[in-house]
Amino acid sequence: MANRTPGITEKLTEQAMQEFLANGYTNASLRTIAENAGTSPRAVYTRYGDKEGLFSALVAEQAEALKAMFRRYMSDYHERPVDEQKQLFHDEHYQTEYRGYIQTSIDYIYDNLDVFRLLICGSEGTKYASFVDEIVEIEEHYTLLYIEHTGSDVISSGRAKPQLVHLLCSSFVHGFFEFVRHDMPKDEAFTYIYQLQDFFACGWDHLFSP
Repeated sequence: MANRTPGITEKLTEQAMQEFLANGYTNASLRTIAENAGTSPRAVYTRYGDKEGLFSALVAEQAEALKAMFRRYMSDYHERPVDEQKQLFHDEHYQTEYRGYIQTSIDYIYDNLDVFRLLICGSEGTKYASFVDEIVEIEEHYTLLYIEHTGSDVISSGRAKPQLVHLLCSSFVHGFFEFVRHDMPKDEAFTYIYQLQDFFACGWDHLFSP
């Protein structure tokens, strides 16, 4: 096995981050990344297998961590007693808890902002292009569980079809990540997300309790 030149891996990931941020995955050049790292494309293939392997090395850990945060929060709420769940939009403790969850999520995104810029804005052409939609699936799954678990008639009554549940979950989650797309300052992102959540909470509350 050939010896690896010390420091090349670090240089490759640094240059890859810059190249992917500047050009997105599809238009990024492995040759440019390798040259700027002072090596050859072969070093990329040796370490990462291919271009997508290099991209994955930059984003995989943080992508899975944020999905786990969303999933854990939704799961924890689902485990609450049914009577507590029914107070979804009328529980001050829940609102405090929700804001803490939002703060943790946004803090994590800003601590890894370049990674999330890649995931949200530069991942087309990779398996991570579905990153946001995978979070939509988590949101939708637990929303439907909430409806079932609390005995809500929101679907059975015809006030909402499953397609509307999907559309609303998708709209909220895609909207959530707009602060990354628009390079919002962190304090502005918090305000935006709280306003977004308040808007959707009113809509859901109207559907659940007409």
